[in-house]
This record gives sequence, C-alpha cells and structure tokens, in this order.
Amino acid sequence: MRFLADFHRNGKLTKGVNSTFIALIPKIDSPQGLNDFRPISLVGSLYKILAKVLANRLRIVIGSVISESQSAFVKDRQILDGILIANEVVDEARKFKKDLMLFKVDFEKAYDSVDLGYLDDVMGRMSFPVLWRKWIRECVCTALASVLVNGSPTDEFPLQRDDSE
Repeated sequence: MRFLADFHRNGKLTKGVNSTFIALIPKIDSPQGLNDFRPISLVGSLYKILAKVLANRLRIVIGSVISESQSAFVKDRQILDGILIANEVVDEARKFKKDLMLFKVDFEKAYDSVDLGYLDDVMGRMSFPVLWRKWIRECVCTALASVLVNGSPTDEFPLQRDDSE
C-alpha cells in the first residue's frame, strides 16, 4: 500500500485518511431524544490499517515501557490483577492495623485529559524515535470529523479538545 510507504517516509497522512463520520445509532426502537441514541465514529479502512500497523509495532516494546504495576493492555497481564492487589493491600493494612488511604479514580475519559505535548515529551524521554513521535502526532493532531445528519455530512471540524477547559 503506497500510502503506508509514504507515511513511513515523510510522517504525513494523505488528506482524508484520518477523517471520520460521526453517526447516531438508536438505542431503542422509537427514539425521542438525544439520550436515546449512541454516537459511533465511522473510520476509514486505510486509517484502521495504519492504526493496526502502529499498534503491532508498539506491541513489541509495550512490555518494557509499561510499569509492572500496570495491569491493563499488556500481554499476559489481566486488568483484574489491579483489583486483586488492591484487596490484598487493604487486607494487610487491616490485619496489621496500619493506616491506609485509597483513591478511586474514574478513568472513563482519561484519554480526553491527556496533554499531547506531555505525551510527546514522555515518549522522547523513553527514547521513542523522533519519527515514531511524528507519526503519533500526525495521527492524533490532524484528525477531522463530520457529523452525519439525515445521511449527509456536515462540514469537517478538528477532533481536538479546547485546552482552556
């Protein structure tokens, strides 16, 4: 695929490759309001292929990049391991009458709160190659979307959050 070779060489995506349509899918038979719909994004095949290629390359090093205490998204680690470890810590604290403070953090929208400049800086400090970092920035920072309204797309808008929030 020529677009993959071009992206590998210059780190730029062809216009439209990372554009997506946002559509509303009804959750119930007779939807009445917005809460009765679920938004989905319809991403193009080329971008999905690129994302898979990048994910497969990242998979090779992810075990050495992610801390041992991280239990999700790493092969041979289970997301429930974190819960089991937390339970063991609480049991130990009770058994030995130790003071303990726990924090429950909601990570549902964690991606939305990531500072992309910070992410790039961390990747640099972890010795990710400059070209890899350029690829990630290109994928994340140039994404565009349009909303399908009655089957017709609106004007495209950038998929980025307002940093003033």
